[in-house]
Amino acid sequence: MSVPTDRSQPVRIPLTQLRRGQRAIVDCSELTDLPEGDRCLLHAMGMHHECEVRVCRPGTPCIVQIDSTRLGISGEVARKILVTPIEDSPGKPGAPERRA
Repeated sequence: MSVPTDRSQPVRIPLTQLRRGQRAIVDCSELTDLPEGDRCLLHAMGMHHECEVRVCRPGTPCIVQIDSTRLGISGEVARKILVTPIEDSPGKPGAPERRA
């Protein structure tokens, strides 16, 4: 017997699992594992609930772009930021390559 899956819930993964060039939507409601000071700092730098980020460089630090701002985020913090990958973003397997 198979277990039905709820397709209405988006897949959320840690920011650290995205590849270079991949875009995602941030879920800040899950940042409760971070100290309040870190949450406030991320928000002040533009990382707010449901904002779009693009990975410029995975790893430590993880460098992401939000609008025209790039942020360097420690691996420890980036692992706690859950995101929903955007399906057609570069870096995702099967997505078309984009050239600059």
